[in-house]
Amino acid sequence: MGTNGTGLYSDDTACDVRDAYRDALQAGADAEEAEARVLSAFAEELADPGERTVVRLALADTQSRFGRLAEAARREALTLLDSGGDLDRWQEAGVAEVRRRAAVLRRVRARLEGPQPEPRPLRARRPQPARAVPGRVYAYRAHSGRPYLLRVVGLADAGCSTGPVIRFLDHPGPGLPDAADLAEIPERRYHPRWKRTEVIIRDDGRAEREHAGLILVGEHPVPPLIPSPNGRTVASWAELCAYLETRDDLTPTTG
Repeated sequence: MGTNGTGLYSDDTACDVRDAYRDALQAGADAEEAEARVLSAFAEELADPGERTVVRLALADTQSRFGRLAEAARREALTLLDSGGDLDRWQEAGVAEVRRRAAVLRRVRARLEGPQPEPRPLRARRPQPARAVPGRVYAYRAHSGRPYLLRVVGLADAGCSTGPVIRFLDHPGPGLPDAADLAEIPERRYHPRWKRTEVIIRDDGRAEREHAGLILVGEHPVPPLIPSPNGRTVASWAELCAYLETRDDLTPTTG
């Protein structure tokens, strides 16, 4: 994830939190369920001290903007602001950037401490069917040239739509396998440094896959779907491919 300014939603993670909360509401979840979905989807970021503040502030601020600020979320955000928020992350950017970020945090505090608006109605989105068919295998080639194989193993709730569930095949490369050989390639096993072993894709579509650089390789038989013991995360195709770039220096974990 990246940051392109001091604004609260200049941070990719904050934008994802905002969008996930809004999407859950538009899918018909009440405020409590929408919050629970966000906390579950961003469990990895919440466990990271460097990301926790961003997630918590974005969640509380978004709830406030939609007139659904939960008291627990409000207290959590204010406690973080009382301890300085995330200003320490901005020290290397210089005094001016720290000053701008501090002003952003003051505005967030004012919103959370001030009178809250009435719940803002949101037009429900009609669930859209996933377009990636279970059994299909897509390939993404990282900037280094290393290929990653992504198999669609099922469908699941991705907030406001049904999204494909992705698992990774443990293919060493450097070339792509023949379609006839896909059934012989095992799934990548869990590794502490490879945290995302099962991903639900939101906003699936051919254009989104092509924009992310994915190509269709072939079919891989899909057994009955058993949820991953390591949990799931939700991402777009582009976010998933960006994540793969960060895994590119890790060795395969077969055996």
